[in-house]
Amino acid sequence: MQFKALLLFVLMQIAPLSVAAPFAYISNQLDDTVSVIDAETGKVEAVIPVEGKPAGVAISPDGTKAYISTPEAKGFAVIDTKQRKSVNKIEVSEGSLGITVSPDGHNIYVADWFNNTVSIVDTERLKIIGSIAVGKSPSGLMVSPNNHWLYVANRLDNSVSKIDTRTKKVSKTVPVGEHPFGLTLDTRGDRLYVANVKSDNVTVIETATMKVLATIKVNMLPYATALALNDTRLFVTNQDDGSVSVIDTELLKEIGLIPVGEKPEGISTHPNDRLVYVANWFDGNVSVIDARNLRVVDTIKTGEGSRGFGQFFGK
Repeated sequence: MQFKALLLFVLMQIAPLSVAAPFAYISNQLDDTVSVIDAETGKVEAVIPVEGKPAGVAISPDGTKAYISTPEAKGFAVIDTKQRKSVNKIEVSEGSLGITVSPDGHNIYVADWFNNTVSIVDTERLKIIGSIAVGKSPSGLMVSPNNHWLYVANRLDNSVSKIDTRTKKVSKTVPVGEHPFGLTLDTRGDRLYVANVKSDNVTVIETATMKVLATIKVNMLPYATALALNDTRLFVTNQDDGSVSVIDTELLKEIGLIPVGEKPEGISTHPNDRLVYVANWFDGNVSVIDARNLRVVDTIKTGEGSRGFGQFFGK
């Protein structure tokens, strides 16, 4: 018994060392690279070459792959996160920008900015298995937690489409603000938050009915959004004034404004649900925000043209 107790004690001491820190994968569009940030140390652990002006980011649910859209290479790159290198290039279409992966890990969805479609790629074979016609210049994408619904921001149509992933057909399209771009779903998939670049606001949609619940004014050129603190706070990057707006999701109003770097674009939340990472295009770095204190607690140098458009955190 003493030996078992001793063994258990030793294993308990060792176990934490085997838990990998979460990593943020930041696309540096002007550098043709992806920076890998160790969120435990706050340092860039690797810089991975990715040709084709990398922009969008999606991480497989198991954390083993990062999918990086490459508009100039007409598709996306597949990064093996253990090897920390690009292991495949998939040609999809000329305007590949927005990208996401289904929560079950079976499908990758890629928005085609020019052809007004969303391509469906099977993750096992890395082959296109379908295409869905949507509105003009589709950009941000999100899949519901139950894998049933795909939401698409149609930038030049000023609308958002809800797609049934089983039938591969548009179920409903609703008007939002001007030039919608980044999308965020809450944890249960009940609410969708849409950043409208040209109207300087965020549209809040009830996903079951696709009814607009609120339109919330923010600052200049809101680009993308992320939720934190159990979905109670929404963070919105404002490109043209180097700030992040903070929205109370119960009151549905802006409650704070946080200065970050110049031209903030992509934004994503650490798995601890408290730290929010912001990719700053002009500064080539990432600002780390404490969602409780509403202040920047770290700035991490990445690369030129840091964009990080999508959910860029992985295991």
